[in-house]
Amino acid sequence: MTFFWRPEALATLRRWGETLGALALTALGVWWALQGPGPVYWLGWLLALVGAGLTLGAVQRARFTARGDAAGVIEVIEGEIRYFGPRGGGVIALDLMQTLMLSADGAFWLVESLDGTILAIPRAAKGNEALFDAFAALGGLDMPLLLRTIAQGPAPRARAIWQRRSQRLLT
Repeated sequence: MTFFWRPEALATLRRWGETLGALALTALGVWWALQGPGPVYWLGWLLALVGAGLTLGAVQRARFTARGDAAGVIEVIEGEIRYFGPRGGGVIALDLMQTLMLSADGAFWLVESLDGTILAIPRAAKGNEALFDAFAALGGLDMPLLLRTIAQGPAPRARAIWQRRSQRLLT
């Protein structure tokens, strides 16, 4: 039945499908809360709260996901970001990340490790959704700042989004 749908419409449904599901859960909870007797009333409000929380997370994921197709594959496995592309790639452990930047044109994540190597990862590469959770695990990352930076579009130079706090020895 998918041949009736335009590819752009299917891409939009894939991108915002999680958000639509979370909104449906919220609506079901509100309906139960307004229509249900006794315990169903409280269960409805609980379901609506859970649905609202899931909706917030789903909207952030949808805003993070890049549109289009770029060469290469992104994997996040056991605390490592792996990018394999036709012109290179590499692996960087999340524990060894020093800086996370967005390229000037907004098409690449620039991930720098503690040893100074920089991995350029296309935002629209296959598997880019996995980076949301990987980046969220970075200590001190401001996710609203990341989403605002993505929404700004091209800039004159690369923009730093996160940097590891240096640990000073107390001596």
